[in-house]
Amino acid sequence: MDKLSNHEFFSAILSSNILVPYLERDSELAELIQFPNHPNIHYFERPTPAKEIAPTLKRRLDVMVAKNIAHNLEATKQLVAFMEEHPDSQIYNVTFNCQKQHYGVRCGLIDNQLHVICVMTGGHIPDELLGESI
Repeated sequence: MDKLSNHEFFSAILSSNILVPYLERDSELAELIQFPNHPNIHYFERPTPAKEIAPTLKRRLDVMVAKNIAHNLEATKQLVAFMEEHPDSQIYNVTFNCQKQHYGVRCGLIDNQLHVICVMTGGHIPDELLGESI
């Protein structure tokens, strides 16, 4: 498959409605998603093969459950379940980096079909850690 365009990622994310609960609470995110090429939307070009990161994420999930860590628990469960079901998929990340918080949308590519999986949230990520937007 040819390289996916930023527009394809952006369209898939918006049409999935996965960001709706966050839009209601974060007006900055609502503004950000009006511009697909906004410099605070980071489209990471290189996917990670699911089978390479699944073992690490499974261990992380086990630790989260054992220590009763709720932050991103459901998103991690969704991502692990997706990777277990589709071990040959490619996992992509699109990060919407707002001033106080970021929203990392994980997507999977299976048979040339893009699937929006989950949203991982956290604090603002300094630009130097994200690199340039593309």
